[in-house]
Amino acid sequence: MFDFGFGEILLLAVVALVVLGPEKMPHAARMAGAWLGRLRRTVAEIQSELEQEVAIQEMRNELKKQLDSASSLELRQQLQAQLELVESNLKAYKHTPASAQSILPDKSPDA
Repeated sequence: MFDFGFGEILLLAVVALVVLGPEKMPHAARMAGAWLGRLRRTVAEIQSELEQEVAIQEMRNELKKQLDSASSLELRQQLQAQLELVESNLKAYKHTPASAQSILPDKSPDA
């Protein structure tokens, strides 16, 4: 993210110690750590959501491609049912609160 070396961090800590004083420095360090943790969790959640969206879009495109190339009516119907299932699961997943999404089991086809 940012490219800070040890010397730069040490200089920042010394300046913060001089500005804040030894009484307020531990509290400021805890607050900075808490904010950094929140930022990292938020970035990880956004990255996870983007990866899921890409995977869902790839699955949708693959099903549509197979549906277009299917020759038999029975196979087309099966693929259409799978595509509808993916679409309905996607809609249900988007309406699920983010806190509940993290506890939902991974329903990947490999599992």
